[in-house]
Amino acid sequence: MNSTATWGMEELETGAPPVENNESATSRNSLATLQELVLRLLCEVQCINEVSPLTIESGFDFYDEVSRFEIDLIRRALLQTGGHQVQAARLLNLKVTTLNSKIKHYQINPSALGNVFPLVDPNHHEELQHA
Repeated sequence: MNSTATWGMEELETGAPPVENNESATSRNSLATLQELVLRLLCEVQCINEVSPLTIESGFDFYDEVSRFEIDLIRRALLQTGGHQVQAARLLNLKVTTLNSKIKHYQINPSALGNVFPLVDPNHHEELQHA
């Protein structure tokens, strides 16, 4: 059997996938990890750019600020869970229908925040509730 990731005659005949060497698998894993970190960093930088400091002297609209805060919380929860709305709802202690309604209301694109692996283990929140 070949030790590379290319299909040889033996693999085509048996239908078995090619065997990868450890170096190739490690390299691909490192690249995937690096891609994930870059995407997360870009998301965080985008969040920083969206934050504008409040000054009481110039005044502000309470409801606009509450909306902006909600949007930020929802985006962060979706980012933490890899775009999974059920898990994000658990993190935010919201019903899934409420979160979905807010996502639609604020026109948040959950799939744009779901391109990364979740930072939070889906069972972690349940473990905290039972502790």
